[in-house]
Amino acid sequence: MAQKIGYHATIGSQIASSRPNQGERQLLALFSELSMDSIGGRCRLELGGNRVEAPAPGDAISVELSAGESSAAVFTGEVEAVEVTATSQRIVASDGLVKLGRLDIEVTYEDVSVDFIVKDLLDQAGISIGTIDTGPDLAVYVIHRGPRALHYAQELAALCGADLYTDGRGAAHFASPRQGAADHRFSYGESVISLDLYRPPLVVDSIAVWGEGAAGSKGADKTHWLASDLAGVSGKAAIDASGATTSGSLGQSPRQLKSGAVRTGEAAQACADGHMAALASRRVRGRVDIFGTPGIEPGDLIDIADLPDQHAATSALLKNHTLRVRQVRHLMSRRRGYITRLEF
Repeated sequence: MAQKIGYHATIGSQIASSRPNQGERQLLALFSELSMDSIGGRCRLELGGNRVEAPAPGDAISVELSAGESSAAVFTGEVEAVEVTATSQRIVASDGLVKLGRLDIEVTYEDVSVDFIVKDLLDQAGISIGTIDTGPDLAVYVIHRGPRALHYAQELAALCGADLYTDGRGAAHFASPRQGAADHRFSYGESVISLDLYRPPLVVDSIAVWGEGAAGSKGADKTHWLASDLAGVSGKAAIDASGATTSGSLGQSPRQLKSGAVRTGEAAQACADGHMAALASRRVRGRVDIFGTPGIEPGDLIDIADLPDQHAATSALLKNHTLRVRQVRHLMSRRRGYITRLEF
């Protein structure tokens, strides 16, 4: 069903808008992306006309899209580069997470939880802070100069099974997969344009996390000890073919993970559980193209309804399985209109 679509973009002091009398620039094409699998979000805009002074690198940019009654910010960041053509200006922008890739610091954290470290890094980079999961407690975590702060934030995310990403308002999130009802529901044949979903085989069906120190057996004040038996500083978890996870057990194809930052059995188990929860959230992968829908963020849960039994993707979807969005792309042009692509 056709819906009225619109846009409102602010680039420095310039405005491109479909709203009456609110913009002096005309938007010819737009591409925006928010992803858990890249360095923050990115955006490309093409504006009509080349006689207007081009935006400068560093100018603030925000983009809001609307479709029918739905309207939401889909990108907030800064201009990276501008290309001037014979008839237009093409603008490339990135959001705040790229600032972590420029931050070079040296600091040691002692007896803090993962969220304390992540919030401190985001704060030092000047990035707006969104949802930050607490994560396990770490006895010591050292950040050296050379690898940028982004490297360490991603390392912490990998340690505890979380994802680092930004939303349409430019806030950074450090969050593990959540469960519950779908945030968005789309019907095949109504709002779904195309889909390609599949269920990959489980190469790894469990994980064993090993820490260091003797706090698991001799008390929290003995983290400086090196234990000969690491059973008290370990954790394990498994997943089955349906995506159900089991804490405290191993499967047939386990992965081994060792971390000197983990000094207690509780922290090791939290890391193991987090890894399996992350794997469970990706039992179904692929993409879905839908009619333009602003307001979808990475981490949201969606449900595909009315998929025919004979459709190739039906066998890939697990019973009562919601799909966790990892990437949101909005594409708008005169030729194709407004399309949203979701990847899992």
